[in-house]
Amino acid sequence: MRNALVVSCMRRAGYTGFSGDGLQEARPPDNATALPAGAWGYLGAEVAGVQGFHAHRRAVPEAGAAPAAGEAYDAARVDCHRQASDRIGAPPGPGADLIGRLFSESMAVTGKDERVVAATGQWSACMAAAGFGADDPATLPERFRTAAEATPAELATARADADCTTRSNLAAIWFTVLAGYQRQQIDRNAAALNAHREAVRAQDAKLARLLAEGDTVPTP
Repeated sequence: MRNALVVSCMRRAGYTGFSGDGLQEARPPDNATALPAGAWGYLGAEVAGVQGFHAHRRAVPEAGAAPAAGEAYDAARVDCHRQASDRIGAPPGPGADLIGRLFSESMAVTGKDERVVAATGQWSACMAAAGFGADDPATLPERFRTAAEATPAELATARADADCTTRSNLAAIWFTVLAGYQRQQIDRNAAALNAHREAVRAQDAKLARLLAEGDTVPTP
């Protein structure tokens, strides 16, 4: 909704064709768009055999009218972002910092957990037996990141990764262990996390009021 304030401001400034170009909308990841590997291994065999370790590319929308440019446009856009930030207020930073710290800690302790270490060892042995030496699922994709497209070698490695992840049960073990540690963190930090949740809700409600009071996006 913050982007809606910026779009509305730009249109009031005379840029009626402005639709939020360059503004990043939050969207949930899915198996077709997320990077297909992580600390726990591969997402699945179907994705592995098609895109390897490369993220799926969304279809590029057809080219429309060129966006406005120039000093006046840039100045208006900067000002609209500033106005949106001023009206909404600063995000509840301490809570966000806490969440980031807790997440990093949960990832670190999960990686050292003996159950995850054992499953990762089984995954590594499986990869070696298949002819693809690898010690760490998280770093395996880095071998192929510089290529513009997935190569046959990458697809073969990704298929082996998917198979070995299944055989070792690495993904299920990793996520189960991570969830367990995170539940403990939530219990230990319940008061601070609840306060952050309420602060975020209050900020969302404020933004909704701003939009309802007439800062909605006009129809072009």
